[in-house]
Amino acid sequence: MRNSKTAQERRKEIMDVALQLFLEKGYEKTSIKDITEKMHIATGLFHYYFHSKEDVLIECAALNSQMITEELELETFFDGKGNAVEKINLLMSQVLHNVSEKSKIIKDSAKINQSLLSDRIICTTLDIIVKKLIEFIEEGNQEGIFCCHYPKEAAELFVYGFQKRFQKEKERNEALKDITLSEYFVKNEKKFAELFSHMLCMKKEYGFEFGIEKVCL
Repeated sequence: MRNSKTAQERRKEIMDVALQLFLEKGYEKTSIKDITEKMHIATGLFHYYFHSKEDVLIECAALNSQMITEELELETFFDGKGNAVEKINLLMSQVLHNVSEKSKIIKDSAKINQSLLSDRIICTTLDIIVKKLIEFIEEGNQEGIFCCHYPKEAAELFVYGFQKRFQKEKERNEALKDITLSEYFVKNEKKFAELFSHMLCMKKEYGFEFGIEKVCL
């Protein structure tokens, strides 16, 4: 009996193969024919699910954001990862790491608004970042590392304030027109880390390190 795949399964399969080829060959050098030949399917079947390879990339970006959010929401993800400072470092680094990996593909595309798509990947995760930061700030208060009386307000000011500052900087500085939110954060990582430590009244013997090279799963 023929094993027919559901539309959702086939769509996901096309996205997986396309993403693999984007990483191997580069976005611009990957054609729809490359994707269909690797999957042994007709071009018409590809177009049944996607209008273009740009659509595949955009959907991959949306799916990646969803996966990051679901991963960070898992209760077990941060188990055994140390104190509140170490968990915040991991939270920020993990998000930046995922975004950076997908930005490599996006940067290779000449036809897509690269900055907009890259920003979309991380902006959809901001709410979960705030949620986890509140949790870790409260944990840090209990550990005696922070002395923050308003964890919710501090988390929201840091995350959404950073996003607002980024938008304002792009409006004022033409050189930042094509930079992504994650790239801007990495470029100013030390400044933001120091600012956040002051916001939380963190003890001097501790320090934040948000860079993507700090990912330590």
